[in-house]
Amino acid sequence: MPVYDGFALALKPKERIWSFSYVLLLLRFCKDLSYRNAATMMNITLHRPDGQELKPRTLADFVEHFGSKISAELKQISACILQESDFDPETNTPLEAAALPISIVKPSFPDEPMVSEELFNEKIARINEQREPQAQIRKMELIDKIEPSREHCCYISIDDIGVKHQKDQRTDDYIKSKKYVDNTVIHVQADGLSYYLTAVGMDRAFSILMAFLLQNGLMEDRRLVFFTDGARDIRNRIERIFGFRPYTIVLDWYHLKKKCRELISSSVKGSKDEKQEIIHCILRMLWVGNTDETVSYLKKLDPTKIKSSYWRDELVGYIERKAADISCYALRVALDLRISSNRVEKANDLLVGKRQKHNGMSWSFEGSGALAAITMSVMNNEIEHWLRSEALLFSMPFKRNKAA
Repeated sequence: MPVYDGFALALKPKERIWSFSYVLLLLRFCKDLSYRNAATMMNITLHRPDGQELKPRTLADFVEHFGSKISAELKQISACILQESDFDPETNTPLEAAALPISIVKPSFPDEPMVSEELFNEKIARINEQREPQAQIRKMELIDKIEPSREHCCYISIDDIGVKHQKDQRTDDYIKSKKYVDNTVIHVQADGLSYYLTAVGMDRAFSILMAFLLQNGLMEDRRLVFFTDGARDIRNRIERIFGFRPYTIVLDWYHLKKKCRELISSSVKGSKDEKQEIIHCILRMLWVGNTDETVSYLKKLDPTKIKSSYWRDELVGYIERKAADISCYALRVALDLRISSNRVEKANDLLVGKRQKHNGMSWSFEGSGALAAITMSVMNNEIEHWLRSEALLFSMPFKRNKAA
C-alpha cells in the first residue's frame, strides 16, 4: 500500500494511510471541484461520521504538496535530458549546434510530396478563380513554407493563461507581488496523438518543451510548426531557442481576424455595413496572406472615412509586424492543414481555466501550478503511473505502445 511522505509517515492517532484508490479519487475530485465541494464529496463517498470529516484545507495542502512534486520531477527530468543532449539547461539552446545530429539541425523529408504538383496547382487555381486580383494567392514564399501534409510534422501550440494571485501577507519588508499567476500551457501534436505540458513561467515551460521534443524524437526529421496568438514574448522565445534549425510560425487566424475587426471598428467612421465592407476586403486579402496589399489598402482609405488615424496606423503596424507569421490560410484549409491554435485554447480551459478562474478565487504560485500539474498528468493518462512509481512517462502514447 503506497505511503505518501508528509501525509502518512509517523501517523498520529487520527491519521490514516491514504491508499492508491483513495488518493486517485481525491485528486480527480480536486481537479474538477473546489476544495470545499471535493471535501464534501469525499466525506459522502467514505461515509465519514461527524467529527471525522476530511477538511478542505487538508485537501488543498495535499494537492499542493502532491502537484509540486510532479512539477519538480518535470523540472529535473527536463534538465537531465537537456544535459544528456548537449543543451544548456539554463538557455534551452544547444551548446554547439554543429555537433547535433544532422536530422535535428537540417531535417530531411521524403522526396516525393504527399500532394502532387499538379493537384497543388489545381487547388491554387480554384482558390484564385473567383477572387479579385489583390485577394488572389500570389506570394510564392508563403506557398513554399506550407507543409504538403501533416506527415512528418510536429504541431506545437503555446499560450499563457493568468489566474488571480492571492494577496501576500504584509510584513515590514513587504514587496507588492504580481497581480496574476501566469501558467504557460503547451499542446504538442504528432502522428495524430497529443501531449500536454504546463508550468508557471514561460521559461520553465519552454525548457520542458525542448526536453520533451528531444526525448520523443520529435526534433529528428520533423517539421516544427508553431501556432500562437501573436504574443511577442512567445515568438521571441521560439526565435531564440529554435533558431538553430528550421521551423514555421503560424499566426492563429481567429486572433488575426479579431484584431482586424477591433481596430477597424475604432478607426473607421460610418454605418455597420460600411465598416463590414472594409473588414471583408481586408480579411479576403489576409486569407491568402497578401499583407502588402492589405497595408496599401488601409493607407489609401478615404480620409473622410477615418475616425482615428491612430488606430488605423495601429492596424497597419500590427500587420507589418506579424507579416512573417501570416500564412496563406486559404491554401492550408484546401490541403486540410491547421490554421488555428484552438487546441491550446481548449487545453488552457481544461488545465487551468475551468477549475481556477471563478469569481472569488485567488491562488498562490505554488497552488496554481500544482493543481495544473495534476490535471496535466490526468489528461496525459500518467497519474496512475505516478501514484505507483512517482515517475512520469514523459512520452507520446505511441512511444509507450512501442516500448510495451
